[in-house]
Amino acid sequence: MNEDQPAVDDDDDDQPRSWKSALPMIIAGALMLSLLAGVLIINLVNPADERLTDSTLVQHRVNDMYSAMGTLNYDQYRNSFCESDQSAPDFPTSVQFADQNRTANDADGKVVVPSMDVEVVGDKSTVTAHWHREKTESDKQQTQFTLVKQGDEWKVCGR
Repeated sequence: MNEDQPAVDDDDDDQPRSWKSALPMIIAGALMLSLLAGVLIINLVNPADERLTDSTLVQHRVNDMYSAMGTLNYDQYRNSFCESDQSAPDFPTSVQFADQNRTANDADGKVVVPSMDVEVVGDKSTVTAHWHREKTESDKQQTQFTLVKQGDEWKVCGR
């Protein structure tokens, strides 16, 4: 053995570790489990869709309407409107809806809605959607909608 090297005690490596050496990991694991349990309980008691504001729900409804136009989903489009609009004689049929939107989508691309101005007062909302089509980004448009709350859902009304 060299005098410059300290003596190594190999006896510590042979000893079994006690549970006390694992205590920090046990505490960290318990803390993580309790945080995870807290998040899960909060989500079960108050789901995310119930935490959305009326303004956000209104924006989702308008976005659903425009998305339906781009995907030619007539049921989603129809469901975006209030009952009085759906029963109006000039409300498009599924064939009219598909023909009109297929032509516009093929010519100029789907509708893109980069922003909306929303004002909610009670069970009525006014939305100004700022939009353009994918292929005509320089042709910016604005469309104003009135939405009303029917039950728990917001619906475009008075097209």
